[in-house]
Amino acid sequence: MSEVTNSTATTGKHHDDQDKYPYLIIGGTTKAATTSLFAYLGAHPQVCPSNLKETRFFLDRDYPLDSKYRLEDGVDKYFGLFTQSNGNTHLWVEATPDYLYSKGTPAKVQHTLSNARFVFILREPVARVVSWYRFAKQENLLPTKMSLDEYIARQLSAKNEDVEKLDQHMRAVEQGRYAVYLRPYFETFGKERVIVVFMEELARDPLRALRELCGIADIDPVFYDTYMFEVYNRTEDLKNPNMQSYYRRMQFRLHNIVHNRPALKSFLRRIRLTIEPIYFGLNRRSSSPDVEIPPQALSALALYYQPSNAELEAQLGRSLPWEEKSK
Repeated sequence: MSEVTNSTATTGKHHDDQDKYPYLIIGGTTKAATTSLFAYLGAHPQVCPSNLKETRFFLDRDYPLDSKYRLEDGVDKYFGLFTQSNGNTHLWVEATPDYLYSKGTPAKVQHTLSNARFVFILREPVARVVSWYRFAKQENLLPTKMSLDEYIARQLSAKNEDVEKLDQHMRAVEQGRYAVYLRPYFETFGKERVIVVFMEELARDPLRALRELCGIADIDPVFYDTYMFEVYNRTEDLKNPNMQSYYRRMQFRLHNIVHNRPALKSFLRRIRLTIEPIYFGLNRRSSSPDVEIPPQALSALALYYQPSNAELEAQLGRSLPWEEKSK
């Protein structure tokens, strides 16, 4: 606690008491449509989205993801990431999925933003592991010959104390135990400031999901009556993962350079929207093979997730959409 208080105290004057503004932080989970939800909310005329979708600002210093700034660099750096507000702004939004898994994040946000709420998007954990496997293959993070079965087995055999030493893509199995990671958020902020949305329900009826969020965030839901809900950041099966890995690293560096330069950012975005479909058209496999979980691995994952799914139901006071489907 003292670390958070001290780092905040040394940053100087806040930007017009911006720490008291209503923030809605999309905090997880990874591979569960957080990019899409950020885009939907960011399009609303009463919302000021962060210039970087993933600020990663409140992640623990040693969390294995790069970021332009962390809280230790000074809280004014965070407020400087929100430059699109105007007289009509009612809500400030950012999305960093890994906040869900960063132990120090709840305390850091609590001591920095007095009017913050969290929305966590959760996805059926087994499907999420498969998505992480495909994404890790796409990004050239796994050995070419590593099967899904081996990917799952390696993670299931890891000891709890070793998980935090692993790279992000090798934490996918453990991080599907959502109830464990939600506990400190409920304890710190209370259930009224922690919103849980299911990816399956968001995909099935995005209009309903956004109307509910508008009611919670006190912004006008009418905007979404004519809104076109697209899906962002799909995982692709690519011919050349090395090329994709380079492309993503280049994107990350450019975003960090131009995030506060709106004219240049807009210009580069227009170029990206023109070039990216061509790039994916050339690098995408014409027919992507289905990825199926071997029955033994599927049974092992079902057993592994059973206790946390039961706890999650108790936390939320409702059945889980993927549990309902299996009955």
